[in-house]
Amino acid sequence: MIDQPYASAYELGPIRPPSESTSLLVRVTRNCPWNTCAFCSVYKGRRFEKRSVSDIKAEIDLIARTAAALRERFSVGPEEGLDSSCALEILRSLAASTAEKHTAMWLQRGAKHVFLQDADSLVIPPRKIVEILEHLRRRFPQVSRVTSYARSRTLVARSEKQLREMKDAGLTRIHIGLESGSDRVLKMVSKGCRFDHHVEGGRRAVEVGFEVCCYVMPGLGGRALSREHVEKTAEAISKIAPGHLRLRTLWIDPGSPLRRMADDGLFEPLEEHEVVQEIRDMLLSIKSGASVNTRVVSDHDRNLLLDVEGALPGDLGELVAVCDRFLTLDPDERDGFVAGRRAGLVSGLGRYLTLDPVEKDRLVELAKELKAAGGGSLVKGMMDGLRRRSI
Repeated sequence: MIDQPYASAYELGPIRPPSESTSLLVRVTRNCPWNTCAFCSVYKGRRFEKRSVSDIKAEIDLIARTAAALRERFSVGPEEGLDSSCALEILRSLAASTAEKHTAMWLQRGAKHVFLQDADSLVIPPRKIVEILEHLRRRFPQVSRVTSYARSRTLVARSEKQLREMKDAGLTRIHIGLESGSDRVLKMVSKGCRFDHHVEGGRRAVEVGFEVCCYVMPGLGGRALSREHVEKTAEAISKIAPGHLRLRTLWIDPGSPLRRMADDGLFEPLEEHEVVQEIRDMLLSIKSGASVNTRVVSDHDRNLLLDVEGALPGDLGELVAVCDRFLTLDPDERDGFVAGRRAGLVSGLGRYLTLDPVEKDRLVELAKELKAAGGGSLVKGMMDGLRRRSI
C-alpha cells in the first residue's frame, strides 16, 4: 500500500494497560526483566531484551512516515486525525501492514498518547530513555501524554535527577504494579519487591511530578494472608498517595505458577464475595488527606464490579455502597451474579437485578453446578470449568 523504502519492522508487545487504549505503542524492551511473579503467565518462557535506541527511533520514524502518508491519502491536514470510516478502510485491507493499521487507529483516536512497552521500560539507562523521548517529541509534537510501566525497585534505583530528566524529556505517567503491600504476600508470589520499595519508589515518582497509577490485586493474599494483604496494601497506598489506584482482581491463569500452587493446596483462593469484601475494607483503610485526590478505577474485565469508580476521600461512601450492594444480596442470588458475570452473560449488577426471574434462576442453577464441581467452592468450579482467560 504505502511506499516505505526505509521502513524497519514494527513490533507490538503482548499487553498494555486498558487506560492506554488510545495510545501509540512503542516497544522499548521485549518481555519482562523480572518474569518470576507467580500470578503472571504473560512472559513465561520468553527472554528479556533491551531494544537498541536506533531500532526504536527507526520505528518512530516509520510511524511518522506512515501517518503522513495516511493523511495525504485521505486528504487531511498535517495535524488532523482520521475519521472512523478511513481507519476502518485500513483495518479491513488485506494489504495493510501492522504499522499502517496501528497508525490508522492511533490517528483516529486523536494521536495524543504514547505508551512505552513492555513490562518495565525504565529499566534501560535513563539517558537512552531521554533520547527516545526527545526523538518521539520531535516527530510528534502534538503528543500530550507518554507513559510506561515501571517496577518500584527500578524507580528506587533511579535518582531524583534521572527521574526529573525523563520527565522533562516528555515522560508524564508511570504505571506501577504494587499488587500488595504485604512483604509476606510479595514473597509468596515472588514479586521481587518489598513494602519499602513500593513506598520509596512510588513516593519518589509522585514528588518528581509524574502522574502515578498504582495497581493492586485484591485476592492475592489468598485465605491465609487476606487481612494482612488488605492492611499493608492500604498502608502503602496511603503513603504513596498516587493519582490513580487501579484494581486488578486476582485471576489465576492456567499455566501460571500460582495455578500450580492452588492445585497443590499451597494457595487457597478467596471466593468472589470475599474479594469484594477485601476491596471494601481496603478502601476504608486508606488514609487520604484533604489535599490528596486518588482516583479509584475498576477498568479491567477481571474485576467483578466495574462500577467501583470514584475519588478518595470524597467518594468513599459511594464506593463502599457499590460493594455493599453486592455483598448484601441473598447468597444464592449473589452466586448467580458471579456465574453470569464470569460467563459473560451479564455485564453488571444493575443489569442482573433487572433480569426476568426465569433467567436469574438459570444463573443461580449454573452457580450451584459450578460450586458442586468445585467441591463447594464457586471460584474453584470456575477455575476448572468457566473462567475465561483475560489479560
